[in-house]
Amino acid sequence: MATPEAPLREVLKSISFTQLPLRHIEPFFEAEKITAPRLYIYKRPKPAEDQGLPTYDVECLRLLALLKFANYGFDQVYTNEPDGSPNGKLPYLLLPNGQAIDCDGIMAHLENSGHKLPESSLASELAYCTMIKHSLVPAIEYLTWVDSAGFEAIGQNRYLREYPMVVQTILGWFKSNDIAHDIQARQPEYGAALDGEVVCENAQRTFDSLLTLLGDREYFADTPGLLDAWAFACLNILIEAPVSSPIRALLLGRNSKYQPLVDYALRIMEKYF
Repeated sequence: MATPEAPLREVLKSISFTQLPLRHIEPFFEAEKITAPRLYIYKRPKPAEDQGLPTYDVECLRLLALLKFANYGFDQVYTNEPDGSPNGKLPYLLLPNGQAIDCDGIMAHLENSGHKLPESSLASELAYCTMIKHSLVPAIEYLTWVDSAGFEAIGQNRYLREYPMVVQTILGWFKSNDIAHDIQARQPEYGAALDGEVVCENAQRTFDSLLTLLGDREYFADTPGLLDAWAFACLNILIEAPVSSPIRALLLGRNSKYQPLVDYALRIMEKYF
């Protein structure tokens, strides 16, 4: 038995949608066309006219250094919004064809685009990189988010200043707790007594190892590479951080034995930035 809608269905089937009076609406906004790759990083901590570090974020500064070491042409764009990244994190590289590459894929992109870094002459390069990630990076995270003075001067002022004060407080509290728990999970030797002195002790062992490795050379290997990018980023953030801390006192104190590391980091800063 035919339903009341049957005749209507038959009529609709006979109509081609191309014959309907469809209205085409032009988009209000079009994606910006770029001619050079863009590296999106967290906003610089100081006014544009200042010649200090472009960012206080380790990953952003490390990848900036790697791209410059590889003589890769790009523009850098400052933002506090990581949502455009493939993994929701900064930094990321946007190519003129619209492809977005997160930090894990940038090294492969350098190789595929003919900008591969020279093979390192340092056989233990990856081991030293891991040492930095397990000691200096947590020290900077602690200084930025857990230490009260560091949070106010760096974490809140550099990362959260775009948000209303109430949102800053809430996000800062969650971030501080997450960083503290993450450091303790990655570094069980810290135990429950996580403070600046404990973090400094671990960083000091890394300073000693890097100082011995560097010797009187310009870079840790024949040419700047992965280890130099990690060391440059961490050392310069600690050098320029606008806050007092045990680790900065250790690195920058009068007659500090780590002055060669400071000179090394500033030398790369002057040459490439």
